[in-house]
Amino acid sequence: MFDKIKESVQKFSSKSVADEEAVNQLVKDIQRDLIRADVDVSLVSELSDEIREEALKEDLPKGLSRKEHVLEIVYNKLEELLGEEAEVEIEPKTILLCGLYGAGKTTTAGKIADFYRKRELKPGLVCADTDRPAAYDQLKQIAENIGAEFYGEKHTEDPLEVVRNGREELDVDVLIVDSAGRNSLNENLREELSEIDEVLEPEDKYLVMPADIGQSARDQAESFDEAVGINGVVVTKMDSSAKGGGALVACQRSGASVNFIGTGEQMDDLKVYDPVDFVSDMLGQPDLGSLLEKIEEMDTDPEDILEGEFTLKDFQDQMESVTGSGMMEEMMQQLPIGGNQIPDNISNLTEEKIGSYSVIMDSMTNEEMKDPSIISKSRSERIAEGSGTTRGEVRELIKHYRQTKNMVDKFDKGSMKRGNMQDMLQKLGM
Repeated sequence: MFDKIKESVQKFSSKSVADEEAVNQLVKDIQRDLIRADVDVSLVSELSDEIREEALKEDLPKGLSRKEHVLEIVYNKLEELLGEEAEVEIEPKTILLCGLYGAGKTTTAGKIADFYRKRELKPGLVCADTDRPAAYDQLKQIAENIGAEFYGEKHTEDPLEVVRNGREELDVDVLIVDSAGRNSLNENLREELSEIDEVLEPEDKYLVMPADIGQSARDQAESFDEAVGINGVVVTKMDSSAKGGGALVACQRSGASVNFIGTGEQMDDLKVYDPVDFVSDMLGQPDLGSLLEKIEEMDTDPEDILEGEFTLKDFQDQMESVTGSGMMEEMMQQLPIGGNQIPDNISNLTEEKIGSYSVIMDSMTNEEMKDPSIISKSRSERIAEGSGTTRGEVRELIKHYRQTKNMVDKFDKGSMKRGNMQDMLQKLGM
């Protein structure tokens, strides 16, 4: 999606001096990279001016070099451009999926059902696509594969009747309705979606759209919102589209929040949208060789970090293992972007901050520590109140956890061995 931005940042990082010429060249390179990703030109121009203006200010934040300051600005601006992290409530609900032909609605219906099933909610799928002959068989097969309930009427032409009957027949926690698509949002599709909406009364109405439409996503999001009042977007085919960045940015600018992204054909190739993950991928990963040397100095076996899913509990254990040792600051200096210290908002994990994070995590339930994705707005407010902190501090903790998890997920236990260092670095894109 934004593959070239990483190269541009690394090129800047390799320069000996971060002077005005180097900053201007970095801005020019990022402009080119964003336009190639089909981000709106006016947004690119606005972002470029902000980076240039803030990067060349005379006063530097305490403790940062000019180069580190510039990288921090780039990191923060890109994260702002990509919008807010999605908040997906893990609770019983009804979901309506809509979109045009070829967007991947049926596969997405299965992925969302599987997402909730893994979080111990019983999902059900309703095939309200009575236009496409293969829709019934495809959705039924998906439901069988993931262990979800299914309802459809193969030979009916009335989607409203299917939805009514599906609601009555299926006893599930999360009911997901796959509606029909069209080549365009014409009057017939508008009317059909409006009628389904009235019958179903869904809590969530998701527009499903492919990443390859780029900045045209804004027009599509606004059109479907006018037709049925969408409150979320699922962007599919993010694994193959160079225009994925444009689609994500366009959705955010239209006011439609991105809830999920599809990254492949398998049922588990669905992620809750988190711009932090994208920026972390864009700007590169740490010098893992140096980092492993620091990890090996701890009492913890580095292979234990990679056993099973990396949870908030693992994150807490790793932070506490370096508290009081004086190692945290040294370790953070081993997490560079192209050979330089990563932005301050990642690296500023002081021992005071670690202590604050521990208090926050002590206010979480075991379920939340095991699966932080369930931490909704209401849960984060409860955690903040219980720990005497703010919701922003809770979100900051989860953000740092996800950045760490993103790194850990890049390599496997076998790669921890010295002989596999080259393979591990390749997985990190280094």
